[in-house]
Amino acid sequence: MKLNPALLFACAAALSGAASAGPPMTGPPAPQLKARPSATGPALAAGETALVNGAIAYRPPSAAGPLPLLVLLHGAGGYPPGFLQKMEPVADRLGIILVAPHSSDRTWDLIENMQVGDSPWHGPDARRLDQVLADLFGRAAVDPSHVVLLGFSDGASYALSLGLSNPRLFTSVIALSPGMMAPQWRVDRRQRIFIAHGRSDTVLPFAGTEDIAEGLVRAGDNVRFRPFDGGHQIDPSSLTEALEWVFDRSGLQQ
Repeated sequence: MKLNPALLFACAAALSGAASAGPPMTGPPAPQLKARPSATGPALAAGETALVNGAIAYRPPSAAGPLPLLVLLHGAGGYPPGFLQKMEPVADRLGIILVAPHSSDRTWDLIENMQVGDSPWHGPDARRLDQVLADLFGRAAVDPSHVVLLGFSDGASYALSLGLSNPRLFTSVIALSPGMMAPQWRVDRRQRIFIAHGRSDTVLPFAGTEDIAEGLVRAGDNVRFRPFDGGHQIDPSSLTEALEWVFDRSGLQQ
């Protein structure tokens, strides 16, 4: 999805002026998600499980809980089951639960709202995601110290915008080729933020993401930024590094 460059760089410029002492941008605060994991929950059935709002969860057959969780946010026009299934071999190797929510429209409402100048959080997607997580947490024992929000493209923009404002839930955020982010209202150094972007991306400009990453560093966030040679894609090496870091694992195979 192509975004208005002026809007993208306005968001990046606002981040660049951030101070480490407090919220770096003005605007309406992000919704605070209420769902919380429990390490003493039931054991989610192995394989794929349908959840509310069209979401799908996956638990590796050989893994026993409580397990880390990776939440997958698709890009514009994305197909959540397809994203989930591509990540299932990764879940099998790591021993983690996956959940792939579905946006209420073809992309996440925050992206559409920022393009037309509406309030970023006007829409149902944050509420729908909270419902999905509440449903999952009622079915699965999840390790509260490893709840990771990962997004690609528009999903990466949404992950940064919502995830950084909910550090009590999301211990880490992985943003793969994002294009923008809404105002950041919290800085929590315990939260790990991994951002990757292709230098040859013709869909969402690399320079905008570079500015966002630099602004987050200046704001005091715990950020790793990994440029790579390529276009608008999920870079396997960057993904592997991100998962090693946020799940405290090493030696992962691509």
